[in-house]
Amino acid sequence: MNASNNSLNPWVIPVTLGASGIAGFIAGKLFGSRQISADRILKLVKNDFADEGAVTDSWINDTAVPFQRFAVKSKAYEGGISRLEDGEKVNYEFIADAYTGSLLELKRIEND
Repeated sequence: MNASNNSLNPWVIPVTLGASGIAGFIAGKLFGSRQISADRILKLVKNDFADEGAVTDSWINDTAVPFQRFAVKSKAYEGGISRLEDGEKVNYEFIADAYTGSLLELKRIEND
């Protein structure tokens, strides 16, 4: 048997890795940077809050605004939600990442 029949072409692995890296980069640019709609993010937040109490009211700005925490920059939606806790209405304001839907900030609003 010839030894060259049992081995791979030395360029197969580098070319395959390079092509998959380029494909991953292009896919990331095409699909990874799409914003989630404000309505979808509000629905996600409401579902999370509903696990701990009945949601009575909610809102979200439909325009994403620039958001920065330390060196990380993104776009985010601002919104609010109200729910019943121990029979009383409690209000929260939140900031959610426009690309992932993750809550970046959550603040309970104290009633005066």
